[in-house]
Amino acid sequence: MTQKSEQLVRRASIAASVGLALMLTATLGYIGWPRVAAAIGISPKPAPRPPAYQAGEIVDVPAAWYSKADTTLVLFARASCGACEKAKPFLTKVVGIMNAKGAAVMAHPALTEVEDKQFAKSLGVNAPNVVVVTDKLKVQATPTLLLVNRAGKILNAWEGVGKENEQAAILAAIEHTVR
Repeated sequence: MTQKSEQLVRRASIAASVGLALMLTATLGYIGWPRVAAAIGISPKPAPRPPAYQAGEIVDVPAAWYSKADTTLVLFARASCGACEKAKPFLTKVVGIMNAKGAAVMAHPALTEVEDKQFAKSLGVNAPNVVVVTDKLKVQATPTLLLVNRAGKILNAWEGVGKENEQAAILAAIEHTVR
């Protein structure tokens, strides 16, 4: 085979590869990835990650955060968090319950300390109970709520607060725990 014919074969091969890639892209765009994934037997969605905190384990936060009351709510939230802002009425109810029957602590990163302290105050968290998170904790999402007993054992944990029916279940669980 001559050098010219080898170049033609190489170009044809590249053109065929590019054409196949374009055809697959168009097919995926038309059919959609979930259908293609199901057809070839793989999951179209990644497996859900396990929650960072589980009931029954010892919490990895300083004892000063939870050792002042029988039950303490440790709330990880930020003023710049859209989900936290959306859940503000619900979080205010939770903090109110905990202020009446236990204690509430709000932890936030040091990045936006002034705004986060104002956000905590708007939720009803008392100023001495607003702490800056300096260590790398296991928090994966905000808001994260932990009910912790005086010994540091997590009684219940929630990542995010979900929809109204889930919020009602969280409120019921908190009220049941701190009664």
